[in-house]
Amino acid sequence: MKGDGNMKFVEKKLKSKDFESLTRDLKEAVKNENFAILSEHDFGAILKSKGKDLGKNAIVFDICNASKAHEILTLSPIEGINLPCKIGIFEEADGYHIAYLDPKTIETKDARLKSIFSEISKLLEKIATDLS
Repeated sequence: MKGDGNMKFVEKKLKSKDFESLTRDLKEAVKNENFAILSEHDFGAILKSKGKDLGKNAIVFDICNASKAHEILTLSPIEGINLPCKIGIFEEADGYHIAYLDPKTIETKDARLKSIFSEISKLLEKIATDLS
């Protein structure tokens, strides 16, 4: 687990595949775990459109499991600040990595929220493991 802020992230090295295949496989894995893709941020393309060359692939998806989001927001609407979940594929010197913000690291005193965040974390872990 890495990260300096309130929420930590998990990172895993991926099997050797091309970026397009990994992106397609991630989208499929996300859907298989009942998440919807709300938005896609292809940082290489975004920066290129601004005249900057990242020189590597980096894409992040905002994803939402509507059932879990409903549970969270019903208990505590302010927790919406931690939604949606984020998961991405990043090109590093040693190949591609998958990373996601880990909801179980969100600080809360509410045991019900902790339980939901833990459930979501397990779903994200499954997605990452299926790709790695």
